[in-house]
Amino acid sequence: MCFDEWGPLELRPIGGVIWACPRQPARLRATYRRPHGTEQFLGFYDVHADCLTGLFRRRKRVAEVSEAFRRLRAYYPRRRLFVILDNLRNVHDHPRFLALLRRLRIQPVPTPTEASWLNLIEARFGVLKRLTLTNTDDTNHRMRRRRIYRSLRYRHRTLGRLNHPLNRIRSIRPIKLERH
Repeated sequence: MCFDEWGPLELRPIGGVIWACPRQPARLRATYRRPHGTEQFLGFYDVHADCLTGLFRRRKRVAEVSEAFRRLRAYYPRRRLFVILDNLRNVHDHPRFLALLRRLRIQPVPTPTEASWLNLIEARFGVLKRLTLTNTDDTNHRMRRRRIYRSLRYRHRTLGRLNHPLNRIRSIRPIKLERH
C-alpha cells in the first residue's frame, strides 16, 4: 500500500496543450488571493490490486492524515499492512501519528530523503493530474473533486476494480480505538 498527499490544490487556471488558431492568448486571472482556500488529496494506492483512491481535506495535519489511516484500517481489518510514506516532516514523524500507526497495526515504510519518486503513487498522481487538471479553470472545489472522482471511477471500471473495497473509503466512518 502506498500513501501520499497531493496538493495544495488551489482554484487557479492550469494550462495545457490544445489545438487553437494562432492569436493573442487570453489573459489568465490573478491568483494571489485565495478566497476559496486550498485542498489536499490524501491518496492511497493498493499496489497488488492497482487501485487508487483517496479523500479530499482542507489541510494535511496529523488529525486529517490519522483519520484517513483509520478509514484504511477499517477496510483491511485482518491484513498485515505495510504503507510506503514520504518523509513529510511534522506529520509522518509526529509521535501521535506513529502511536496511532502502532495501535492500528500498520507498519510505515518511509522513502529515503529526496527520493519520493520511489513511492509508486507519485506516477499515478502524475497521470491523474494530466487527465483531470490540464486546461481547466474551476470556479469551486466541488467541480474539481467531481472530475477527479469521476476519472478514478472510470479507471477502476475499465480495469475491473470497481468492487475493490478501497473504492468505498469515502463512505465508511473511521474506526475508533478503545483505550484500555
